[in-house]
Amino acid sequence: MDVQELLERYNRGETNFEKIDLRGQILPNINLSRVNFKEADLRDINLIGCSLIQANLKEANLSHAVIQGDLTEINLIQANLMSANLSKCDLTDASLRNANLSDTNLSHSIFVCSLLHDSNLKKANLSHGKMINCLLSRANLSDANLQGANLQGANLTNAIMMNTNLEGANLSLTQMNSVNGFGIKASHANFSHANLSGGNFANGIFHDANFHDSMMTWCSFKMTNFTHADLSEAKLSWSNFTKAILTKANLIDANINQVTFDGANLEGTIFTK
Repeated sequence: MDVQELLERYNRGETNFEKIDLRGQILPNINLSRVNFKEADLRDINLIGCSLIQANLKEANLSHAVIQGDLTEINLIQANLMSANLSKCDLTDASLRNANLSDTNLSHSIFVCSLLHDSNLKKANLSHGKMINCLLSRANLSDANLQGANLQGANLTNAIMMNTNLEGANLSLTQMNSVNGFGIKASHANFSHANLSGGNFANGIFHDANFHDSMMTWCSFKMTNFTHADLSEAKLSWSNFTKAILTKANLIDANINQVTFDGANLEGTIFTK
């Protein structure tokens, strides 16, 4: 089906285009709200300036697609968006469960209250994204770029965040229980009032990060860098800081019951007011 026929049928009120083949087509500045593109072949498609509000693209193939526009409440469950460009899209309340978003450009996009659990976001670019209250449990964010992103209140339980870039990101009030964050890079990030219990953050970099009043019990922080970090009033019980760097870190009123500091650098660390 060519683009002209698609638009004519859509404008007549037809919305069901399941399994349609639109590979490489260019459809700029069009409204396809509530369209059904389930299992469609949309590889390399160009949808700049589009409206796909409440559209159904479940299991669609959008690899290498270029999409910019209003994707509010879109269904992208199990869709393939590998290496696609969705920068600056509005994906508020979108469903992307178990979607393949590896190597995808999602920078500056909005994901407020969106569902991204079980999704593959390896090496994805989510820098400066607005991801408030997102569900990202069990998502794979290894080597992803979330620099400057706002994840306040997000649920990252059991997420894989190995070598993830969170520099300057806002993760206050997040749920990060049992996260695998080995080698995470989070200088100047805000983890205040977050729950990181049971996580593995060995070899991480948290230079100048804010962990005020965070729950950090039963975590591995082996060889992690907390230089100048604020851990005041944090709950650190039973965590392992072996060979960690805590130079000039603030641990005022932190709970360090049963914490292991073997071989840690505590030069200038502040424990009392």
